[in-house]
Amino acid sequence: MSKNLTPFSCDDISSLAKSLRKQLQQHESFPSHVEMLNILAKATGLQNFQQLRQQHAEQLPSQSSLSVPIPKRLMPFMSGDYIMHTWPSKYAIQQQSLWFFWCRFQYQQSYSERQVNEILKNFLDFEDFALIRRELCNHKLLKRTDDGRTYWRASATPPEGFESLADFWPN
Repeated sequence: MSKNLTPFSCDDISSLAKSLRKQLQQHESFPSHVEMLNILAKATGLQNFQQLRQQHAEQLPSQSSLSVPIPKRLMPFMSGDYIMHTWPSKYAIQQQSLWFFWCRFQYQQSYSERQVNEILKNFLDFEDFALIRRELCNHKLLKRTDDGRTYWRASATPPEGFESLADFWPN
């Protein structure tokens, strides 16, 4: 199961503590994981955890909200909707294209190899998503654990003209 991070915050910690205390007293036994998620959501004034998760999802930019001009050098390889049709043979152009893949990963979220592959497949017209995944790691745009099970977006500064890619997903 994929792990989607849902941020949690409250305006008043005192009210949160009172609400948590009251809700926990009403339980006959220790609440399950799902019950705890619902308790936390209710403590912030929401109906349940699903509402909290939906509220967070509405705040995220859509996959199509990317608005960075594609450099002339990349146009033969990438369509206007940022789908890569072929992998460039020139190293400098390969490096530029990696930034368009890097921005598709959220900060502070862990991904399995399968999830990374699925994200990359969405933006490729050719089947070699493993090549892109390896290149993202080689260029330190994605990091991974030693066993390769967990990946995450590395903090990086895009080159000139690509700065807005860093803000595609909020920090």
